[in-house]
Amino acid sequence: MLRGIQHFISLFTILMLRELNCQICNLGMDNRNETNLSSVYHYGYAELTADKALNGNYSIHHTDCAGSANDTSRPYAWWQVTFKSVSKIFKINLIFREMYYRHVGYYVFITNHTVKYDQLSGLDPVYHDNEANASFQNTIVFPGGYYGRQLYLFVNHTKPSFMEPCEVEIFGCVTNENVPGCNCSDATIDNQELVLWDSRIAFGNGTVTLHCYKYYLSIMNLTSQTESELESILEACDGKQHCTIPTSQNLKYNTINFYCTDRCVNEAYNNTIFVSQLMTDSGIRYHRPTEACIDFTAFLKSRELNCSERYVLTNGNLTLQCQREGQWIGEAPVCNVTCQEPIHDNITMIRHTHPSPNYFADYSVTYTCRKNHRIVEGNLTRVCNKSGDWTEDKPVCKRCECPCERLKSQNFITDPQVLQNRIKEMEKELKINEKALSATVRKKTCAKDERKSAKGIGSVLGIGIIVFVVSIIVCSDIPILYRHIRYGP
Repeated sequence: MLRGIQHFISLFTILMLRELNCQICNLGMDNRNETNLSSVYHYGYAELTADKALNGNYSIHHTDCAGSANDTSRPYAWWQVTFKSVSKIFKINLIFREMYYRHVGYYVFITNHTVKYDQLSGLDPVYHDNEANASFQNTIVFPGGYYGRQLYLFVNHTKPSFMEPCEVEIFGCVTNENVPGCNCSDATIDNQELVLWDSRIAFGNGTVTLHCYKYYLSIMNLTSQTESELESILEACDGKQHCTIPTSQNLKYNTINFYCTDRCVNEAYNNTIFVSQLMTDSGIRYHRPTEACIDFTAFLKSRELNCSERYVLTNGNLTLQCQREGQWIGEAPVCNVTCQEPIHDNITMIRHTHPSPNYFADYSVTYTCRKNHRIVEGNLTRVCNKSGDWTEDKPVCKRCECPCERLKSQNFITDPQVLQNRIKEMEKELKINEKALSATVRKKTCAKDERKSAKGIGSVLGIGIIVFVVSIIVCSDIPILYRHIRYGP
């Protein structure tokens, strides 16, 4: 998984090589005497007073935590610390009692001036835990700092509430130069360089929540360097403002290193799929903003993509690196659809289009049938469409069963639609015009009938009629002629 991205190292060297002046300290440790609880729980001879949340001990011991009393008369509980002056807070690490969820729904308030708990309802919290099962550890980071004089942890339920912080770490600096302690004027964190934070996992059973105030998490590494666990943390947290991860005995006392920055949005580029998130050792050493100023090596991140099936990269990059401004280094990938290598029978046909490594949309291939063969199925021209499929069916050529010369003049139609169109054309050509028939014309006008039958009937009837008329005339004169011959005129 880990691989080098050499061209990216130089950029991060410029952005991140500057060291922090280690003046960012745990403000809570300097103000242990300025704490308060809504009530104090008595465990045997021990009192779970508010200052026990600021003793620097990660512990699950019952007497090493601050704890409010089990007071059924009030539905709220709170823990509060007041600083000597307005301070600039960068990180709050909250450790609650392990295996108990009595702090579910708690709020974190930071105020510029001192207020009473009953005034909190009119203020906006900087954090609210709304998980059904609250995490036993919450790390809240304010990248640009958050100014305040007081910090409240507040729970308000309709049933009896408890507040049991075992440790509250408040990292920041003091804005008033007249107040002793870590002064903000000596802290280079004000220059807004990338600041690396951490969350040391206190428990091996439960969950840890990381939160960047108005920014986004950028997970750098895990001190255990367990690759599978680091991958699961990256998947759950990287690029998100808020995330919760399960812990394990293997992760107990390990440290998650991260910073809060603008987010590199994991865009879903068209026709691409996500492959993996890559990390590589930058070779640059940093200081964490803690009193100890422990050195630590950061890791750089990049995102690897791939083109979807049937698509190939035609422009841009499939590996992108996230930079500080929340932008990816590398041109957005462009993947275009391709068709697979078209299949044809080389024995019966010839392909005229040369093979290509990629067949993009609108690419066409053409074929002809070999000598003594003819097309019987499919089409001799096919085009790659936008879906990555070839148009038309695969061409099929078969050997002619009779001499192909006899078939040259014949037009074989294999397309059903073309055949239907040709049938309609022939029907139109062969259709009889009834208005032009002689029978129709004779109904309207006299016309010469050239038919043989008509001529024969006319001749016989004409001669017969003439003979009949002459015979009648002659016959009527025979008696008169007889008398003249016998008796004289």
